[in-house]
Order: sequence, then structure tokens, then C-alpha cells
Amino acid sequence: MKIGDKELSDIRETELMKNITYVSHQSYLFKGTVRDNLCMGKPDASDRELWEVLERVNLAGFLKSGGGLGTLLTEKASNLSGGQCQRLALARAILHDSPVYIFDEATSNIDVESENDIMREIHALAKRKTVILISHRLANVVSSDTIYVMDAGKVAENGSHKELLAGGGIYAKMWDTQQSLENYGNTQRAYLDGHSADTEGRSSRKDGGDE
Repeated sequence: MKIGDKELSDIRETELMKNITYVSHQSYLFKGTVRDNLCMGKPDASDRELWEVLERVNLAGFLKSGGGLGTLLTEKASNLSGGQCQRLALARAILHDSPVYIFDEATSNIDVESENDIMREIHALAKRKTVILISHRLANVVSSDTIYVMDAGKVAENGSHKELLAGGGIYAKMWDTQQSLENYGNTQRAYLDGHSADTEGRSSRKDGGDE
């Protein structure tokens, strides 16, 4: 494997850490304050910079209502939700400001609001950085310049979203399957919401008639 024209094995670890930022689906946050964790990305960051990046990941309001930058985190930030942990890890990654970012299933198993916040910032980063996004959820990779489809550890297909759909291969089949599942889920939620509203309406009319 090469980065640029250099073999990965020939690049010093310190150079890799300086130039590549990796965010996984279980990014580690250390016991300490929010400021402590953020400053691992940029040790000399000012409070203004910290609040700016927290605004970008939609965490500023939550933290301002509590302990601010001095909010204490337990080991692995177990006192935050999964989505909040991932957004804080993303804020730290943004502060690192490296040329290359790797997001490895960074939105896996988190709430929809957090996923949307994270994907918005990933797309913003991709406009000025090299971003490698690893995801099983194909809706997140639609706008990628090039999509590589892995099968049994090898690249089976590559191209843009439109090109891969037109090819009718593995990607197209996965896309159709995921869209069907999401559409089914949306239909079920709409049915349940309508059923709940109808039930509440009947209950209100019944209560009104008993008065």
C-alpha cells in the first residue's frame, strides 16, 4: 500500500499520526474534561476555537447548559450518549486539521440527529481535505468522488454512485435492498404515527362526550 508515492511501511509512525486522522465507530474519549479531550487534537487551541468546533458538531448548546468546557467525562465518556461521544470525537478530529481523514463506520449505531450532524461535517471536510469514508450505509457515500466496493477483501467495483447503479452489479443490488428497507421503515413509522393520532382523536371525542 502506498500513500502518494511512498510505501506505507516506509513512513514513520509520527508522520502518519501528523498527517492522517482516524475516526472509528467507537472513538476513545479519555477521563477528564471536555477541554482536555479536545486539546488532544490541538494542544494550543483557544477557548474560542473549541467553542467554534463544538458549534459545528452541534454540541455547544448541550455543554453550555452544563459545565461548559470543564464538563467532566468518565472513562470512555460513559456519561454521554453514543451520538454525543461521536460528535465530540469528530470535534477533536477537526481540530487536528490533518491533510487526510479516515472515517471508519463513524455513524454506526448512533441516533439520526447525530448521524446527520456528523455527515454534514464530513462532507464539508471533503471539500478541502482528502476523506476516506468507510460505510455500509450507502446513502452516506452517494456524493463521493469515487466509491470502491469491497467483496471478500478485494475491490469488486469502483466508480461514482450513478456509474455503479448503471452497472447493475454488487453496489446496485445493495442500494436497491437498502432503499427498500428504508422505504418500508418509513411506511411503518407513518402508519404508527397515523394510528396513534387517530387513537388520541377518538379518546378526546370520548372524553368530551362524557362531560
